Amino acid sequence: MALFTFGSCMDLDINTNPDSPTSLYGSVASRVPALQFWVGQSYQCAGFFSSLISQQITLSNRGDRYGSLAEWVGNDRSSSTYPYQAFFVGAGGTLPDLYVMAEKEGAYHYMGVVKYFRALGFMTMTDVYGEMPYTEALGADINPGYDDGKTIFEGCLQEIDEAIEWFKKTQEAGATPLSEGDSWNGGDVNKWIKMCYGLKARWLNNLSKKSIYSPNAVLEALANAPQSNADNTVVNHQNREPNNEDNLWGDPVFMNWTWIWLSNWSRIYYVTKWYAELLTDFDGKGIVDPRADKLIPSAQMGGANKYWVRTSGVDMRTDIRLGTNWVAPAVYNPATQAWTVTGQQDSTVISLQASSMATSFRDAATDGTIINSGTFYSRPESPSHILCYPEMCFIKAEALFRLNRTAEAYQAYIDGIKAHMELMNEKLREYGATDNIAKTPISSSDMSNYLTSEAVGTAANLTLGKIMMQKFIAMSYSLQNWNDMRRMDYDPAIYRGWAEPFERTSGANDRKWIPDGKQFRRLGYVGHEFNYNNAKLAISHPNALLDDIFSFPVWWDSRD
Repeated sequence: MALFTFGSCMDLDINTNPDSPTSLYGSVASRVPALQFWVGQSYQCAGFFSSLISQQITLSNRGDRYGSLAEWVGNDRSSSTYPYQAFFVGAGGTLPDLYVMAEKEGAYHYMGVVKYFRALGFMTMTDVYGEMPYTEALGADINPGYDDGKTIFEGCLQEIDEAIEWFKKTQEAGATPLSEGDSWNGGDVNKWIKMCYGLKARWLNNLSKKSIYSPNAVLEALANAPQSNADNTVVNHQNREPNNEDNLWGDPVFMNWTWIWLSNWSRIYYVTKWYAELLTDFDGKGIVDPRADKLIPSAQMGGANKYWVRTSGVDMRTDIRLGTNWVAPAVYNPATQAWTVTGQQDSTVISLQASSMATSFRDAATDGTIINSGTFYSRPESPSHILCYPEMCFIKAEALFRLNRTAEAYQAYIDGIKAHMELMNEKLREYGATDNIAKTPISSSDMSNYLTSEAVGTAANLTLGKIMMQKFIAMSYSLQNWNDMRRMDYDPAIYRGWAEPFERTSGANDRKWIPDGKQFRRLGYVGHEFNYNNAKLAISHPNALLDDIFSFPVWWDSRD
């Protein structure tokens, strides 16, 4: 990320006037960190929206534009903007130029990077919005035409194949090594190749509603994807003073992207009761997952005789957000070492805020009492799991389950749970000695006990629901969870205990966005397209300009 400060370390051609730079100014290595930041931001912001829609998190304020997503109201178009803006504005202008620059010097691995980011970025666009400019995008036409979801989907698959081919090529002599620009995989081309195959497996598996879906094709891609946590692509972030901010929104570039959305704004977010129950009562067996204290916020109670209270989460299946039964967060007074609690202590609502050097929020009171444990994915220094082995295990489990290869599916399911715990431990061990239960590693015995518990089950009682719910835990705060829920039609028989938000049935929900009998299937087109590309937008979908566009499935989410 240090490459964000371009400075005097850049090699300049003697015939280049630095006071009049062209679009091909600079080095190929200097272009990549910004791409990694912006495409990562785009994808993770889509994950943030997904977490509200899929009922993983919520806000107390229903009127807030993000709070409305949690009750399945589309709201104004500005609530849909950021994934689009981060990709097209933050990354889009760089992609064509970097490809030309890399091709000119025979830096084939950088050409692979461009193809990878185009594929990931445009697939995110069609996952979130459906139809989108693609074949005419990022070119000279300021009013590009729209492509349908099938065209974008197939184009992204082709581009990921092209990325793989570029990564497999040996660069020309003197070409810039990928390690000079790559902060994700440190220039490890094999990791990039495995990441590409992992994306391919993810996308092929998203076709489960289509007649062209092939579990065997998914398994073929998985054979070349990450095979262990050693193959993961993980972005490591830092909790530090925000002395570098992005030029679009002013967010600190070193901090975790999920934290930016959950803690770097004035809004206060909470996990839902349904998500908490995935970790404390999986499959209704009353067994607590050893990841629970790491993924659900807790606080210390009891003054001198401290004990931990884990939030029960906000029950979106009730009228809690309508105002009459909202349980306000507890407040700690260091002078008296006492909590002021609204309601019972076991129903205390504890937020997803996390201590940060970039904000005034601190997780501990002046007397050392921890008032908010934070969670694994919501801290500024939390890792971003770009593409990792646990997801590959769950994709494999689903594909094998669909092929009725239950014993193999069960092994992949178990491997995924264990790999996710071990992946979390890689970060948790870095915290060292601490009183914060959310920052301590998961013990081997706790892992073993859970994996052999009645909650996890056996091969004989493995279900698609168990696979998908364990995958939901491992993919917390990701767009893929919403993708999975949509292709499973939000089925409560698969996602046990899940229900549409209470506001949908209470009369408090504005149904013009998602009419009765329909479900949240996409975000609405962004205001920029309405304002500057309206004619092309209008013909992209019969309901493109109508409020109920939110309820229409994207291409891969519709059946043949």
